[in-house]
Amino acid sequence: MFIGNIAQPSFHNALSPTLVKLIQQVTTRLANESLANGKYELADDNAFFMLVDDQTHLIKERTPECHQQYLDVQLLLEGEETFGYSTETFIALEQDFLAEKDLAFSNQLKNERFITLGAGDFVVFYPGQPHRPLVAVRDTPAPIRKVIIKVHKDIL
Repeated sequence: MFIGNIAQPSFHNALSPTLVKLIQQVTTRLANESLANGKYELADDNAFFMLVDDQTHLIKERTPECHQQYLDVQLLLEGEETFGYSTETFIALEQDFLAEKDLAFSNQLKNERFITLGAGDFVVFYPGQPHRPLVAVRDTPAPIRKVIIKVHKDIL
């Protein structure tokens, strides 16, 4: 896991050069184009991003998830969003869609911790790392706008 802010590129040195390049491509497109919500391919095969307007929810309404093939870069554009995460894998998967959708869900999580992001902040969740997105800050659901960049692990 990595946490950063898009305005502090000097802190991104710990990320792979490929990932930094993809994040820069997305932020450049966001700055230069008027993009509607949706899915957009990136220059590299096996990488894309989704621009979404969404709503945060009470923690009890969100189930932790993980991916096997793709890492997630979650970049918050507007609002605040809390993420649950763990540095340990799930004890067991309760809903396994990894083969079909690269997505699995489970509440069987050890040592869940939480971080809250504001506009410009981003977090990178690596394949296999449990995370719980769209958790409301201070138990108050609110609208957010964000970009989710998906990068296949093989191109890193």
